[in-house]
Amino acid sequence: IWHSKITPKNKRIMWKGIIENKIRLIVGARSALLLPFKKLGLIVVDEEHDESYKQQDKLRYHARDIAAYRANQYNIPLVLGTATPSLESLHNALSHKYRHLILAQRAGSASMPTQHLIDLGGQVLDAGIAPSMMMRIEQQLKAGNQVLIYVNRRGYAPALICEQCGHVETCLDCDNPFTVHLSAHNLQCHRCGKFEPYQHSCKKCHSKNVSTQGIGTEQIQQILAKRFSDYSCVRIDSDSTRGKRKLNELLSEINQNKHQLLVGTQILSKGHHFPNVTLALILNVDSFLFSSDYRAPEKLAQLVTQLSGRAGRENKPGEVWLQSYQVG
Repeated sequence: IWHSKITPKNKRIMWKGIIENKIRLIVGARSALLLPFKKLGLIVVDEEHDESYKQQDKLRYHARDIAAYRANQYNIPLVLGTATPSLESLHNALSHKYRHLILAQRAGSASMPTQHLIDLGGQVLDAGIAPSMMMRIEQQLKAGNQVLIYVNRRGYAPALICEQCGHVETCLDCDNPFTVHLSAHNLQCHRCGKFEPYQHSCKKCHSKNVSTQGIGTEQIQQILAKRFSDYSCVRIDSDSTRGKRKLNELLSEINQNKHQLLVGTQILSKGHHFPNVTLALILNVDSFLFSSDYRAPEKLAQLVTQLSGRAGRENKPGEVWLQSYQVG
């Protein structure tokens, strides 16, 4: 196994074993592609569309493209696996530059989930959730099923604003609004990692009339836990899963049906097998549609497909719901 958390001593041992061809199989993160293989015979890139394959600092490279280069260099097979291919990989497959292999059905007897749109126009939302969806969530919980709610914001709220003077608490280093984290009782910049203590008054005019704007995973968990108090609500994001074994422990508890409401970010959307999840709800869809990122529509399509893969994975039928103001 090769990744950035391995100690320098173990890295030296592995490096030597690879050079001497004693280590024959490597499972690793993107830097594994730079190891000194002597007789490389096959490269497999799982979830080839994933953004984390792009190294953004120091030595900049894209692991999927390095994999393609090395496979071509050694004239060996390269397998790119994904349910939601990147547009460039899909183009390469459809233009026959790559061989296109399709898995046309789910494993076992599982059927594909149904997909639905909810028009948010004129609706009063509770924790970003439409009233009709709250009723749907309650129906699924009473039937003994689990419900997954996805939102692309960790923390309690993405901004803290003064209602007296309009001042927004902002990171001076990044000019980025601080995200409110009530569980840690601080404000965090999600760009540079800087944090400050949470203040109940405005720094600029000292008014006590400050309020949070927007929703995050903490807020949704808090409101759902209060509304559905007979059921357990768990939050899965990079804040709640810190620690060596924390994520695995939480995933194990979910599979044991200890938690019925699952609130999370992208950590919750990828690759997990939750046999009792029958409903997946995606909040804040419009943030993708109006993002400055030119890949935003592509990422939204990938997200919807990936989250669809969490619902109805065994004998129970699944459904996926998207909330948007742009349905019409």
